[in-house]
Amino acid sequence: PGDVFEMPLEKLMEVEVVSTATLTETKQRLVPAAVTTITAEQIRSSGARSMYELLDIYVPNLQWSRHHWENDQLGLRGIISDRNDKFLLLVNGRNMNDRTHAGVVTELDQMLLGEIHHIDVVRGPGSALYGPGAVSMVINIITYNSDTFQGTEVTSRLGAIEEFYATELKHGRKFDSNDGGIFVYSGIGKYIGASKYDAPQVYPFTFPSTGGTAPAGSVPGDGIKAGEPFTDTLQGRDGADPLGVPPMKLHVQIKKDNWDIWARLERGGKQFGIAPESLARQPYGNGDTIWWNRWAYLPNHEHYRRPNFYTYWQNTVYIGYKQEVTEHLDIDYAASYQSTSNVQERESRYGQNYREDNYYGKILFKWQPTEQHKVAVGFEYLLNDLGRKPWTGLGYNVPKYGGSTGGAKTPFRNPNVQLWGWNAYMPTWNTEMYSYFGEWQWNINDQWTTFIGGRMDRHTFTDTMFSPRAAVVFTPNKKDTFKAMWSRSQRANFEEFMKKEDQLHGGKSAPEKLDSIEFRYERQQSEHLDLAASAYVHYNLQSLGWSETDQSYTIAGTQRTYGLELEASYHTDKTRLTLSHGITKLYNLYLQPFARTSLPTAPAQSISAYPYGYGEDLTNWSNHNTKLVFQRKLDDKWTFDASMRIYWGFPGMKDFDNYYPYGGAGNVGPPATQARGDKRLIEDGWERAYRGSYFLDLGLQYKPRKNLEIGITGYNLLGIFNKDFNKRNYVETKGMGDFRDAAPAVGVSLTYTF
Repeated sequence: PGDVFEMPLEKLMEVEVVSTATLTETKQRLVPAAVTTITAEQIRSSGARSMYELLDIYVPNLQWSRHHWENDQLGLRGIISDRNDKFLLLVNGRNMNDRTHAGVVTELDQMLLGEIHHIDVVRGPGSALYGPGAVSMVINIITYNSDTFQGTEVTSRLGAIEEFYATELKHGRKFDSNDGGIFVYSGIGKYIGASKYDAPQVYPFTFPSTGGTAPAGSVPGDGIKAGEPFTDTLQGRDGADPLGVPPMKLHVQIKKDNWDIWARLERGGKQFGIAPESLARQPYGNGDTIWWNRWAYLPNHEHYRRPNFYTYWQNTVYIGYKQEVTEHLDIDYAASYQSTSNVQERESRYGQNYREDNYYGKILFKWQPTEQHKVAVGFEYLLNDLGRKPWTGLGYNVPKYGGSTGGAKTPFRNPNVQLWGWNAYMPTWNTEMYSYFGEWQWNINDQWTTFIGGRMDRHTFTDTMFSPRAAVVFTPNKKDTFKAMWSRSQRANFEEFMKKEDQLHGGKSAPEKLDSIEFRYERQQSEHLDLAASAYVHYNLQSLGWSETDQSYTIAGTQRTYGLELEASYHTDKTRLTLSHGITKLYNLYLQPFARTSLPTAPAQSISAYPYGYGEDLTNWSNHNTKLVFQRKLDDKWTFDASMRIYWGFPGMKDFDNYYPYGGAGNVGPPATQARGDKRLIEDGWERAYRGSYFLDLGLQYKPRKNLEIGITGYNLLGIFNKDFNKRNYVETKGMGDFRDAAPAVGVSLTYTF
C-alpha cells in the first residue's frame, strides 16, 4: 500500500484495488468513474491551509464559495447549495456528514492535514455505493496507518499576513510479530487569519449615516461607500478561529491480523462574513426610515457586536474486521459510533446548536466465483440519536436549538414555538435507516467490462430510496479506455426538516434525485503524457424546496445541466504538470408554481434567474474553470511548485442580481419587493463581483538532509497587484453581490523525520 503511488502509471493501471468508486476489486484503468487522487506529497508541496484550498487546487471543475450564514461551500459540475449537502465526506470509508442541518461541516476548514496518506475524490454521483447524500461527489480521506508509515515525524508551520501556527506529530511502528502495528497522529494550531485591510470585505451599496432611533455611532459601516472595504469593528479577521478557540485533531489507528481499529477526535470552526441584509435593511415595523441592523439596538447584549462564527466537535470510533472464509469469499464487518456537536452564532445570536450521535454497522460479502465475475453484496444499519445539547469547548454553555439562556440578554425567538426550521424547539428524537447494496463486475473479455449495482435505503421518514448504477468499460488497446456510465443518486432531506414534515403532516419526506449520464475517455499518449475527457451530457437534478402554500418540503424544480472536463498530465522524473478545464452550462430550470413566486423577504430559489427571463446561467457558478499545477525538481535538494486556479466569470450571478437586487428601486425586482418599497442593496453599474477570480500560489521546497525538509509558499500572489484578482464570491441566496478578497500571504514549514 505504501508503494502504490510510486509506481509507473502503466503498472499502476494493472493493479487491482478496492477503489472508492467500486465495491469489488478493480484494475485502476477499469474504475467506472472520474476519480482524482491527491497524495501526501501533493498535500505538502501545495502548502494548503485547509481542505477547501487543497481540493480547489487539484480537483477539476470543483469550485469553492464563501457563505454568509453557514461554513464555506464546495460544488462540482454546477451543483452547489447553501449548505454542503450534495456530497459526502468520508474518512477511511466512514461517513462524517452532519445529518441534522449542515451536511459536511467537519474536516474542510482544517489546516491540520498531516495524518492524510491520500484523498480520493469521485467526481460524480455515488449514492449507489455510499447512500443518500452522494449526489455530486464523494471525498474519501485515507489516513496513514502502520503499513504506510513507520517512524516519527514532526511538522511545524506558520504563516504571515494571513497568520497561523500549527504543530503536528505522527508516529507509526510495526508490532514485534510484524502482523500489525499502531499509528498515532496529533495536531494543534492557531489561526489568527488576515485583517480586514489585507482581506477586505466589499459590499455593493453605500452605508447610510447614523440616524433615526439608532444610537449615535452604532450603525456598522457608517458612511462607507459601495466598493470600499468594510472597516467597521464588527468585521472579524478572515479565517480566524471561533472566539480564538484553536483547531485540534487526534487520530489513533491499530491494525492487528485482520482487525482495523481507529479513533478520531477533531475540533474546528471559523469566523465568517456578515450578510449585507443584516447590515442594511428596512426596519421591522418600528417606524424608522433608515437602514439598521440588529447590533445597533442591543447595547446591553452579552455578545454585542461579535463576528459571526461556527464551531464543532466530532469524535468517531471505528472497528473493522475482515474474515477470509475461503480463497474466493471474504466477509467485511464494521461497527462505529460517532458524535458531532455543531454551534453557530449569527448576528450576536445563536443559530443552530445541537449534537447528533449515530451508531453504525455494516456487513459486506465479497465473492469471486470465477475469474471473470466478482460480486459484492452488503447491509448497513444506522441509528441516529438527534437533538442533544452540544458540547463546544468554548468555555460556556450554549442553548440547544437556539433556546433561551435566560432573560433579555439573549433575544431568541419565542421558546413556545414548536417548530420553525433550524430554530426548532423540539425534544430529542431518533431515526433509523436500513440499507441494502451490491455490485456485479463482469470481465467479459480483455476488451469489455461491465458494472451493475445499486442500493436501497429505507429511512424512518422516507419511502425506499433506490440508487442504481450501470457502466460499460471498453479497452480496445493498451492506450485507450472508453467508459459509459449511468446512475441515479438521492439525498434525503435533513433530519430536522424531515422531523418537521412528520409533525406537521405525518407523512414521508421526498428525497432529491440526480439522474446522470456520463462518458469518459482516457488515453496514455506516451510514457510521460496522459489525457482524459469527461462529458456529462445529462445531469437532471430534482431539488427540494419549501412550499409556503402546503407548509411542506417537496420537489421545487428540476435543474438540467451538461458539461465537459478536459485533463492532461505530463510527468517525468523531474517534472510534473497537470492542466484541467471544466465547462458547465445550464440548459433548463423548471420550477413548480409555488417555487416561481418570491417570498416577501427572499427569492423563492437562487439556482438561476433563467425562469424569470434573466439569462441562462447558474447563479453560483463560473461557467469556465481552469486549473494548472506545476512541480519541478531543480536538483536533489530544491523543488519548485506552482498552482493557478481561474474562475473565468460569473454571468449567472449578474443575471440573478439584476432580477433580485433586494429591492424595488426603479421597478427592478419581483413585485413583492416593489410593493414593499425595499431599498436596493446593489447599486447601478456594480460589476466587480461578476468578474473572474485568479489564484496564484508559488512554493519552494529545500531538503538539506534526508530527514529534514523546509518549505515556503506564497499564496494568492496576484492580489499584490489587484486585490480583486483574489476575490471569493459568496453563495447567493437573496441577491447580494458582495465578496471578500483573499489576502496575499506567505507560509513556511519545517518537517523533521526521526
